[in-house]
Amino acid sequence: MLTNQYLASAQFEPVYSWLEQHPGLTIEVWGLEQTRRMALLAYSDGPGDDFGWANWARSANDDPSQLMPAFEQLELVAEGEVASQLQAAFPGVLKAQLG
Repeated sequence: MLTNQYLASAQFEPVYSWLEQHPGLTIEVWGLEQTRRMALLAYSDGPGDDFGWANWARSANDDPSQLMPAFEQLELVAEGEVASQLQAAFPGVLKAQLG
C-alpha cells in the first residue's frame, strides 16, 4: 500500500541523503504548488534502481537541489514499509497531511 508523506522542501537534504544510502526502494518525490503535484523531482523504481533526480531536474540545473526553493512543500510517495523507515529516521519532519 502506498503512503503519502509531506515535508518542507528546506528539510529535504538529509532525507535525500538517506534515500541515496538505501538503494532499491520504490519512492517518488513530488514538488507541490498550492497542494497539487507539479513536478516529479526524484525517484527510484525499486530493486536494482538507485534513488536520484528526475531527468528534467538534472537537465534544468547542474545541481538539481538548487530547484528546491521553487517548491515550498514536497510529497514523498512510498510503500508502507519504506514510509515507516522514513518516519523512524526523521521523526517530526514527515507529516501524514499537509498543513
